[in-house]
Amino acid sequence: MTEKKRNSIYDVAKKAGVSIATVSRVLNDSNFVKTSTRERILGIIKELDYMPNFFARNLVKKTSKTIGLILPEIVNPIYPEIAKGISDEAFSKKYTVFLCNTEASVGKEIELLKDLLEKNVDGIIFIGTEMCKYKGNFKHYLYLHNKNIPTVFINGMLQDIDIPFVRINEVRAGYLATKHMLKKGLKKIALLGGSLDFMPAREKLKGYKKAFREFGMPIDEKYIILDNFEIKNGFRNTSKLLEMDERPEGIITGSDILAIEVIRASVAKGISVPRDLKVIGFDNISFSATYSPPITTIAQPKYKMGTMALGMLVKLIEKKELFQKKVLIEPELVIRDSCP
Repeated sequence: MTEKKRNSIYDVAKKAGVSIATVSRVLNDSNFVKTSTRERILGIIKELDYMPNFFARNLVKKTSKTIGLILPEIVNPIYPEIAKGISDEAFSKKYTVFLCNTEASVGKEIELLKDLLEKNVDGIIFIGTEMCKYKGNFKHYLYLHNKNIPTVFINGMLQDIDIPFVRINEVRAGYLATKHMLKKGLKKIALLGGSLDFMPAREKLKGYKKAFREFGMPIDEKYIILDNFEIKNGFRNTSKLLEMDERPEGIITGSDILAIEVIRASVAKGISVPRDLKVIGFDNISFSATYSPPITTIAQPKYKMGTMALGMLVKLIEKKELFQKKVLIEPELVIRDSCP
């Protein structure tokens, strides 16, 4: 049996003798259509059993009610909670989110951005990593800025391109973790994290050094290892630290994933956490509380950051005044067993 052809907005417009834009105005309850024309079109819509197409409904509004979300690693446990905040807030404001995973590739990020722009998304949210770099390929961000395409960054910013952002205070994060260990009487404290090519690593290092200065303590550079966030490097770098003649008494990491690798490497060498070594992570991912031992960490309000970023983006899309374009969120020290 042949399936009945579904009528389109073109069929309605043709039968009514009007343009597609006029039909779209009727669908969107616009006042700029004569009453007689509106009634005729509504009658034809009913007659043809026409179900409005999402994009056709928005022809006049010139909006797709869609938003692009570009993130680097969908498997990284910090991103789903941010994405949920974005998605929930978008749903409440009647926007749909297209989620794109770049696998931390700037080339893929650019290609995905092109796809989103071809789909006429109303705005874009980026979650690090490329815009966290001090030097990188920023041409696509500059394009968005110059074309006035609504864009918001989460946990990233650019020095010379004025794009709104929501980010954690990384300096404060490094400071809080280091201060906690120093207050416990620890002196040999290692810092393990991402490359200094990235802003978060440099800022955590600033906070680390600030705490040492406040306590009048010397900084031993051999305890600072900042190269990248790869899991295998976390285990390897921890092993190097623990093989030192004067091994560290505490290790601060740039993520909870790295903190877990520190604990794994310590166990492999027969070193007990927290008895022989104190460990502090960063992010407060869900299983940091259930790991053994539960991980002391620096929490960032991931869900809140997502909702805030979406709210900022919608204001840009709807051309409303954005009173705060640069939102710096304060982190919180969550004390658990790995560094009580």
